Amino acid sequence: MPQLFFTDLSALRQSVTLDGVVHTLSVDEITAAENLDLVDGMPFILDQDGSYNHDLNRFFRACPTLGVRSPNSLRAYGRDILIWMRFLAERRDNKSLWAADRHDVAAFHAARRLALPPARISAASWNRSIAALDKLYGWAVEEGVNAKSPFTYRQSWRRTNSGSVMTVAGNAATERGARSHDVRFLSLDRYLLFREIGLRGRLPDGSEDPTWQGRNSERNALFAELLVTTGLRLQEAASLLWIELPKLEPAGVVRSRPFRLASAIGKGSKGRVIRLPERVLKCLQEYAALERANVLMRHSQPSSGSNEHPIRVVGHDRGMLLLEKNAARASVDVLTPRERSRLVWAETSEPLCLWLAEGARPMPPVAWEVVFRRASARCRRFGVDLDVTPHMLRHTFAVHMLSLLVREQIGWVLDERRSHIGAAYRRLIGDPLLKLQRLLGHSRIESTHIYLESLEESQEMIDAAVEAWELRINAGGPP
Repeated sequence: MPQLFFTDLSALRQSVTLDGVVHTLSVDEITAAENLDLVDGMPFILDQDGSYNHDLNRFFRACPTLGVRSPNSLRAYGRDILIWMRFLAERRDNKSLWAADRHDVAAFHAARRLALPPARISAASWNRSIAALDKLYGWAVEEGVNAKSPFTYRQSWRRTNSGSVMTVAGNAATERGARSHDVRFLSLDRYLLFREIGLRGRLPDGSEDPTWQGRNSERNALFAELLVTTGLRLQEAASLLWIELPKLEPAGVVRSRPFRLASAIGKGSKGRVIRLPERVLKCLQEYAALERANVLMRHSQPSSGSNEHPIRVVGHDRGMLLLEKNAARASVDVLTPRERSRLVWAETSEPLCLWLAEGARPMPPVAWEVVFRRASARCRRFGVDLDVTPHMLRHTFAVHMLSLLVREQIGWVLDERRSHIGAAYRRLIGDPLLKLQRLLGHSRIESTHIYLESLEESQEMIDAAVEAWELRINAGGPP
């Protein structure tokens, strides 16, 4: 069967033992591989015979220029295309990827959407896989790899914001009405239960659990606090550098401050300005000065294999890093998450990443997902039915913040005594959505609309002002 892999540049310098024989690449081979412009984390697929599918993997390398830049999106594309290739091999008489036709698409739909559970996938998952395959075959036709796409397209008319009408071709295999997002969020009290019981290891009554053996409970609780008070995505929060943290203001000066998120770690390589609560910033500074420093002291030399391909830094100033190699300067803004995880101080080999695991290794996003799964499992052991993911805290921030923004807007409209009802409603609904869109980093306002459906599901949120979200979280105890 075809196999999916992901490029790991650190593996170039690692050895492999096969049948008792140790194999390593020579210096010339490593240099040649590094000169191929390989990209860390880029998916690639090997065919059934282990051969490299040149055209398919050329598509993966082209994805960033086709609008698919997020590492998560690239991984999802790789998995969806692999499933399609295996279906063609197992169920369609070993048909090749480039020989597929509309009959194969119909059979794929029957196998994925009409099969009995648990083989049946959701309409949203089906549409996601079709989007990946549509992108693949569209590229293949343009590149001359394929004569035509196996999909059928329907024409429809759409009115633009300027009032003009344009023709749009839609993939007929896409299912209409499928929800692309399910908004799963937490009420404030359930978030606090997750933080205290799951992450901090306390008992449901708030007392200390004498059997709790977690070593990083405060770090984990602080990471959750960062997500739920800012709406950051998992990768964005996990990729922060401690040198990026702004300095604290004198006590009582500000409640929150603007913090510019680097474009290279945002979805779609787009930066944005978030609001970072001063209380959370203070906790981040304390974590960096105490708990993070203790991890580094316990591991004065980062564990072997933690960073096989480091980027050594000798200094930094105003968002610029001075690199040891050729004394080059690099902007923090352009460094990708993988590059950030490789940043170390030249003299000490200390990682520059804010969040460190045991062994003084940077905490990858997948490790945070494991932390949240274990915390949720602990909550369920105490009878608290929770299944929390990092992305759920982003939804939690969005729903609560939209409610608070709407409340503030209501007060603004009433105070100004707007006489024109249409203008008032545009102010009432449009402005809060636009503000939330900027905070979340959505490229399209339609992506923000999904939170409107959740407003009435959490009544207590309507009773607070904008800053109440941060104040009420803080009332549950310091993170």
